[in-house]
Amino acid sequence: MKSKYLFYAFFTVYLTACTPKIQLETPQEGITINMNVVVDHKIEVNMDEKSQAIIKNSDNK
Repeated sequence: MKSKYLFYAFFTVYLTACTPKIQLETPQEGITINMNVVVDHKIEVNMDEKSQAIIKNSDNK
């Protein structure tokens, strides 16, 4: 009878000793994201000779 209670006592101690502990901690400082972005634009407009002649001769200058 004593061995049965002793077994249960050791079993409960064993279960409580192996309980995992999970902790979530936030950093003391905020998260900093440095983004160095360079944007270059190159726009080309190509027209055929007829379109260029129409634009040159139009009154909408």
